[in-house]
Amino acid sequence: MDQTEIKDLINPKDIRCFQCGKLLARNDSDDVGLKIKCNRCGSLNLVFKGVKDQVIITDADGVILYANGLVEEITGYSLIEVLGKKPSIWGGQMGDGFYRDLWQAIKVEKRPIQVIVTNKRKDGSLYKAWLHISPVFGVDRDVKMFVGIEKVIPDDL
Repeated sequence: MDQTEIKDLINPKDIRCFQCGKLLARNDSDDVGLKIKCNRCGSLNLVFKGVKDQVIITDADGVILYANGLVEEITGYSLIEVLGKKPSIWGGQMGDGFYRDLWQAIKVEKRPIQVIVTNKRKDGSLYKAWLHISPVFGVDRDVKMFVGIEKVIPDDL
């Protein structure tokens, strides 16, 4: 998907399928979570609105399919800049062993994790965050996507 296609998909009122891009609904409410099954490709779509933390959904390889508006506020990267990329654009500060263990837990062992991470904003400043990543499974118990929730830890803690 190129930047033009991604830009066309971004409308805060539109809820589109993460797999095929089909328009699923229009939503003006601040519902915390919605589950919508796509009638074109059959995938289950999770949508988070009104959440006070950064929420991203990636495919099984870690490519960002969805990010709520707080991604820009926290990382400095716009939705256009993050969709289709991996969270390593603001992460990658923890060392190879950390990320190897993280992927082992969420993709191989298929279990959620909760960790404290150091990330880097677009402007180069570092911040600490509590990160929770949960795998989302298909009917065959294969990991289809990941949901990550990141809460910034204030500097004075």
